[in-house]
Amino acid sequence: MTTLATELRPGNLPAEMTGFVGRRDELAELRRAVERSRLVTLCGPGGVGKTRLTLRAAAASRDAFEDGAWLVELSALRDPGLLARTVAETLRLPDVGAGDPLDLLAEHLASRHLLLVLDTCEHLLDGCALLTEVLVRAAPRLHVVATSREPLNVIGEHILPVGPLAVPAEDAADPESCDAVRLFADRAAAVRPGFAVTGANRAAVTRLCRRLDGIPLALELAAVRLRAMSVDELDERLSDRFRLLGPTRTGQVRHQTLHTAITWSHDLCTDAERLLWARLSVFPGDFDLTAAERVCADDALPAGTVFGVLTRLVEKSVVQYEEDRRRYRMLDTLREYAAERLTAPTSTRTTQSTNGADGANGADSANGADGAGGGASLGEADAVRRRHREHYAALAERVAAHQLGPEQLAWFGRLRDEQANLRVALEWSLSTPGEQEAGVRLALRLAPYWYFAGLFGEARKWYGRAADAVRDGAGPERAWAEFWNATYAVQQGDLDPARGVFASILERAEGLRDPDLRAHCHFEIGLIRFYEGDLDGAVAAYEKAEVIWDRIGYRNPITLNVHYAHAGARALRGEARRALELCARGLEVCARTGEKWTAASTIWMRGTTHWLDGDGERAEADVRESLRVKAGCRDLIGIVVCLDLMGACAITAGRPERSAVLCGAGEHLWHLLGSPIQRGSHYLAMREALVSGLRDTLGEERLAELLARGAALDVEDAAEFALGDDDLPAALRVHPAPSPDAASGTQPLTRRELEIADLVAEGLTNREIAERLVIAKRTVDSHLEHILAKLGFTSRTRVATWAVERRPPR
Repeated sequence: MTTLATELRPGNLPAEMTGFVGRRDELAELRRAVERSRLVTLCGPGGVGKTRLTLRAAAASRDAFEDGAWLVELSALRDPGLLARTVAETLRLPDVGAGDPLDLLAEHLASRHLLLVLDTCEHLLDGCALLTEVLVRAAPRLHVVATSREPLNVIGEHILPVGPLAVPAEDAADPESCDAVRLFADRAAAVRPGFAVTGANRAAVTRLCRRLDGIPLALELAAVRLRAMSVDELDERLSDRFRLLGPTRTGQVRHQTLHTAITWSHDLCTDAERLLWARLSVFPGDFDLTAAERVCADDALPAGTVFGVLTRLVEKSVVQYEEDRRRYRMLDTLREYAAERLTAPTSTRTTQSTNGADGANGADSANGADGAGGGASLGEADAVRRRHREHYAALAERVAAHQLGPEQLAWFGRLRDEQANLRVALEWSLSTPGEQEAGVRLALRLAPYWYFAGLFGEARKWYGRAADAVRDGAGPERAWAEFWNATYAVQQGDLDPARGVFASILERAEGLRDPDLRAHCHFEIGLIRFYEGDLDGAVAAYEKAEVIWDRIGYRNPITLNVHYAHAGARALRGEARRALELCARGLEVCARTGEKWTAASTIWMRGTTHWLDGDGERAEADVRESLRVKAGCRDLIGIVVCLDLMGACAITAGRPERSAVLCGAGEHLWHLLGSPIQRGSHYLAMREALVSGLRDTLGEERLAELLARGAALDVEDAAEFALGDDDLPAALRVHPAPSPDAASGTQPLTRRELEIADLVAEGLTNREIAERLVIAKRTVDSHLEHILAKLGFTSRTRVATWAVERRPPR
């Protein structure tokens, strides 16, 4: 189901694309602020370099955080309701559990020690304020650094103003030592190899840096112009521009300085470049060349010219190109500027003389060889956004055509790359009169993608909105939107609201003459009954779905699940032969299309049936085959059920220690996802029986130690261990530390802290410990923070291992 990585890694900070210049004092101050405060906000105007400064400091500090440093880019996010999910997604946490996303995120981060960078918060200010306040309170070892044009205004926030780079004084003897001059020289050398500040150009460079107030983005845009003019010409033309606009430069001087610098770069572009620049603003984040051609081209900008124009925008630093991903993006400030022009009623080309301060030289002539006329009209935001939506709707259609084939995971990966664009397309369509029906169709086409990506919570949000947007309450689109909303509720274990929806849709489905919708409803009703322990009811519902799909065909990957789901109910009823027949049938259907993901799930079910029937060898062979596929596509639920079955096979083979480690790894992942009760009461009962048997075999202390060792494994290590043949993992993420009381002869913890440490070793969460001891959760949070500090540990797992090892031997 979920194909996302879910374990925290050392971080995701991007590599620097250009050299970092200056900011030595600001870097030191930021690092000190992060050490002193758990919430630091860098405030400053656009283009001043807040993000680069933050990333530089985060990269230098990440070794101090056990769980690394993570960048959450918010510029592409428009809906504050998706803020917590976006952070969780960046941290590779699943979106499969029911409940408030912010509460789930806070619970996941409660014991983590990491640095979280929230970049570009100003357009989501209230949401970011709420998010940071909740997370900082819930996670005592979490540090947050935010970048914003305004403070978050949260209690405990340390505000760090970020200003422009230092500029040289008019009579400076050594202007090259100033950061603004150093940055300009560095970027100038990149576009004109061999460039250096010399006696001949020193005065012009100094004047230019002072004129641009040391704003990094303005300096970089100016440096690009050295391809076509000398420093003296650049200084003269820019000075003329500021003289022309001088009377308006009051109030927010730096903002107007940057705006003027961007406008000058804009005016020096050709009409085609300006038109493409404006249209590219509909992309909230990155995009590929095909998208640029499909979304931005029309009669005024023919598709065949887009690549050439886009390349020149890259050369002018308006657009950035990420070569490793072959994707483009614009800086937020430049995107905002372009978005304003996209909604303008006419072309934004200035009316100054082309021979004056704003004139373009030969390479920047107003009517280059781009095929775009000089009077191309803007004010076309809706038209461009409509093409944007249609492009990604067409991509969703292509993915649907390949969703049952051997390349299904690669195609779903394409959608994954375009998630920000899909969100913007859905948001605009579902909120714009006249476009809502197209938005509903796009949402319905994406149903299998959200299933594979494990974005159950986000899917429910979109289908709720889609159902509300459908005008015809009795039509098929309304029924399908309600169906998918209820389906993802079932996947989250939220059964009650879904049950009535499926019954209602079945009543309406007869009138709609939609057998596929009826079959889907029968299947989901079967899942509900299975999860509730009603095996007979589940079998009856599955059979109804199979009869229909056998007749009309299996149209998406979710329909293929019916065979192994049906087999599971049969196996638990003791009908092994029938269950194996159903697995064989499901694998046959998958083989006809080349489908791999559901086939691996069916092989797992075949292995489970073998194990229930007493054939451990066949069961282990099947689970290994399934796990190789599930680990390869990072299907977390597929991985965790494989770990559980592998643990059962190990105890059957007389290898209880291996089984205990696998159970510990599985328990950790189930906690990340939510209780295994989501797989049904029978599954939970079998898992509890397995752990109980291990307790009888190994004893309480040894079992606790091995469970803790398994829980310390990340997803990749757990899968690698399961696919190997060792009884104990060779490499553990957490190694036990020497007992502090053994070294000192004293007990560092209080009686209550010892009690809480023992409960941590049992695998209880802070909330569960609070319920067990009948105290407030925040009291447990405080005790655990003291335990970590006293023992010098940085994770709950090390506390658990210490608590087990301090117990006297049996």
